[in-house]
Amino acid sequence: MTKKAVLFGAASTAALITVASVGMAAEAPALEEIIVTAQKREESLQKVPVAVTAVTSADIEKKFLGNMQDIKKVVPNLYLEEALSAVTTPKAWIRGIGVDNQVFSFDSPIGFYVDNVYYARVTGAMGDLFDLERVEVLRGPQGTIYGRNSSVGAIRLITKSPNLKDVEVMAEAAYGSKEQMNARLMVSVPITEDKVGMRIALSTRNNDGWMTDMNTGEKRMTEDVQAGRASLLFAPSEAWRITLRGDYMSDKSKTRIGSNFLIDPDDDIYTYEATPGIPSVDNIRPWGTSATVEWSGNGVDVTSITAYRDLKYRNAGDVDGRDDVQSFQVQRQDLDQWQFSQELFASGDELGNTPLKWVAGAFYLQEKNTFHWALRIFAPPTTQRFDQDTDSFAAYAQLTYPATDKLNITGGARYTYEKKSIEAIQYLADGTLNPNFVFADSIKANKVTWRAAADYQATEDLMLYVSASTGFRSGGFNGSARDVPSILSGSFGPEDSTSIEGGFKSQLWDKRVRFNAAYFWSLYENLQQAITQSDGTISTRNVEATVHGLEADMVAIPVEGLELNASLGLMFDNIKDSDLVLKNTPKWSIRGGAAYTIPVTEMSGSLRIGGDVNYNSDSFNDTNNGPFTNTGKYAIVDAYVTYESDDGHWSASVSGYNLTDKFVNIHTFNIANGFISSVHFPNYPRRWLATIRYKY
Repeated sequence: MTKKAVLFGAASTAALITVASVGMAAEAPALEEIIVTAQKREESLQKVPVAVTAVTSADIEKKFLGNMQDIKKVVPNLYLEEALSAVTTPKAWIRGIGVDNQVFSFDSPIGFYVDNVYYARVTGAMGDLFDLERVEVLRGPQGTIYGRNSSVGAIRLITKSPNLKDVEVMAEAAYGSKEQMNARLMVSVPITEDKVGMRIALSTRNNDGWMTDMNTGEKRMTEDVQAGRASLLFAPSEAWRITLRGDYMSDKSKTRIGSNFLIDPDDDIYTYEATPGIPSVDNIRPWGTSATVEWSGNGVDVTSITAYRDLKYRNAGDVDGRDDVQSFQVQRQDLDQWQFSQELFASGDELGNTPLKWVAGAFYLQEKNTFHWALRIFAPPTTQRFDQDTDSFAAYAQLTYPATDKLNITGGARYTYEKKSIEAIQYLADGTLNPNFVFADSIKANKVTWRAAADYQATEDLMLYVSASTGFRSGGFNGSARDVPSILSGSFGPEDSTSIEGGFKSQLWDKRVRFNAAYFWSLYENLQQAITQSDGTISTRNVEATVHGLEADMVAIPVEGLELNASLGLMFDNIKDSDLVLKNTPKWSIRGGAAYTIPVTEMSGSLRIGGDVNYNSDSFNDTNNGPFTNTGKYAIVDAYVTYESDDGHWSASVSGYNLTDKFVNIHTFNIANGFISSVHFPNYPRRWLATIRYKY
């Protein structure tokens, strides 16, 4: 990033704060308080000594955050895109660490939770931000409360509960570029007032696709997603709440495909060539159920969460960007997975006669994966079948002691036991079993992770905090290997992380400005880096790396009707004994946005005009920092205009995304210097969407 760009970014952020401070008018309203459950208790966002960004339901509606990947616009040092395998599968990085290979044997270091249910596989988990109470993004190791595979952070989605008093209805329809057609419907009904309620949310989104096969006219980068969620709430007394939930998704979208950037006759990255006759399959079907039982009494809150999830994933396609040879085709990727989890925890604001805030609990997970994998490199492929069983148990506790009326000391620890067992066999290209390919093994892990923190309430509106925490990511075997030696040589042990962080959370000018910032330093030992080999398979390299940087975000209402927001992410990384840098880790990411609401009395409503700019410095999308894998620096510009009736029932809007039509290569395969594959996977180009919504 140039010095001019650095100065511009810093000046822009400072300017927003300055405008907010000098322009405060007496009639401007205060920002609404945000309540989060980042520490498994309800607390004000500004009082939690954790680097957490909360995206509320109001933020989602006002800023047109339609899909989960849109939250990257408001969270510092979060990289979030669609994975190559599916439209609804996230490729996520927090503070420079993440995973983009969704093979079952690679666990994400970012814990993903929906209503406190942990998702061991995130394939199919990136749905619409619809009918949510909020999204919480916790940055830094969550090794105590959210321990499993949360070594760099956690993403938590909290859905809205059934309304026990009033009927709620929300209906939405949208039309946009490439025949984009979206529809959403939510209904919440109190079956027995104050006792029983039901809530149902349905959504669908479809379009004709952004990429075109030059030979057949087939479209890719399409959307064909249907999803539903239902919940039933029983509240027989003030002490008891029982919530039953179920969800289902069908994703038959044709995900983006690689476009050859070395051989590109029409100089259009949104066209591609596929070998005729190669199967093209994209199909994801996740579903799950859960039961949450909550009891409160005698100063103690107890919660039990029992959940079952099932996932079926099918994928195949030509990914070499060439139609003349079959150099690199995924002929089969089939995953069948299920998981059962049980968590029980309790919390309170006193322990005995001491004013200790505490939370303690236990967590159990059983997971089963069956994975079939066939990769063609010039010749008919073998097919590998992997069966992996995982059993994980953890017990944890965290205490917060008020040393003074302003100073709190927090300490917590978690013990985790985990066992992974794997079996593998192979079918030759003619379909017969390979008697020489038989593998069975298991690994175990016993880990203790901890957290220590202190927070000081310097004034009513300024809290200072410092923390140190650890976390780990599970080890495993190479689940994309095509021979037995590669399964073992590509195996990897647990990844350990240690992070030190200090920051502040502030509310200024009569709570019309919220400004939070933190500095962090993180050490990763046995960091699991996925490597694309010259034969197209994925292996793992373990390294030691450090990442340190700065995060800041600000929201302000300087005058009534005007909202300003900005965020800043700064990261510096170092891999020990290497000249390489971590992928998907831009040094600078800067965001600025504004929205202004104008009353329109003639139409009995108001007009809201807004937009934002997201700037990222360059980064590599390949672990080996290979040629052509640098994204370059880029800025994405979005904008919208919305009319809303005074009674809040009706709204209509038009939104535009990537208005400057900026191309970004979000992933690159450059295997064997292009002999096997040389393709870019593009971001979405400029597009628009018109939406009409009714709420009751």
